[in-house]
Amino acid sequence: MSQNIIFATLKYIAIEILWDILYFPIWWYSKGLVRAITRATESATFHLQRRVALGIWLRSMFKPMYGDATKEGRIISIVFRIIILGWKIIIAGLWIILLFLGVALWVALPIIIGYYIFFQVTDITFFRFDL
Repeated sequence: MSQNIIFATLKYIAIEILWDILYFPIWWYSKGLVRAITRATESATFHLQRRVALGIWLRSMFKPMYGDATKEGRIISIVFRIIILGWKIIIAGLWIILLFLGVALWVALPIIIGYYIFFQVTDITFFRFDL
């Protein structure tokens, strides 16, 4: 009786491990990819709205800084706001590029790992760097 339970347990564990190995690429490129893209989009939205605050900055673009409504104060204010707006756009663009690279890495990582595992196991070399 105990032999049967041990065998059934080992069989169940082996089937589960095999299923997890076979299902992993399907999950990685379906639900996992959707989750990674969703989180990257949420992060970009949060970054643009809260940290860079482009919307608030654009709404207050032509208002004088520090309440200085003189002609010189308005000119200095708009010049500095344009400089800061350019900096904020650069930061936002870099953040979006970083998120895009993260999603691209998500897609490429299993392929790269599989490539290296395959060539470690088979001992096939396409590129030789030793002279």
